[in-house]
Amino acid sequence: KLWYQLRVLEAVVSTQSTGVFAFQLRNPAHNGHALLMTDTRRRLIERGYSNPVLLLHPLGGFTKNDDVPLSVRIQQHHAVIKEGVLDEASTVMAIFPSPMMYAGPTEVQWHAKSRIAAGASYYIVGRDPAGMKHPGTGEDIYEATHGRKVLTMAPGLGQLTIIPFVVAAYDKTKSQM
Repeated sequence: KLWYQLRVLEAVVSTQSTGVFAFQLRNPAHNGHALLMTDTRRRLIERGYSNPVLLLHPLGGFTKNDDVPLSVRIQQHHAVIKEGVLDEASTVMAIFPSPMMYAGPTEVQWHAKSRIAAGASYYIVGRDPAGMKHPGTGEDIYEATHGRKVLTMAPGLGQLTIIPFVVAAYDKTKSQM
């Protein structure tokens, strides 16, 4: 069941989850994202959680001009769930109404703490969760793992386990990631 409500915590509780893991997106989900989400669920089941639930939390506020519009992203997320890439029974999708401020470490902490308020115990951190380019050189200001490093040191996040991005590749012999 998909939930669109302001009370995300109530929606998560209604799933009778034994653990909540959150993933934030500002663009459509691709195979690498899907792998992170499904692999996290598998890993939590292996740790003894009988019903871990994914909080799929796309950003609903302002994003960059070249980002995919929210309505298109939501349609794509629905399709990923409908096609069975993500398990519908264990996925709560709710729009996170925050803008993307591209504020580096400060924003990474804001996003993580917001997911704690929504009931998450685990937070998947991608390769560049809130990075930005230098206006003069166009090079990344932060390295790809900077967000994860910040979250392991930030105060107030002790109850949140950070699930790091892992490098994935498509295996042609198995036809899967």
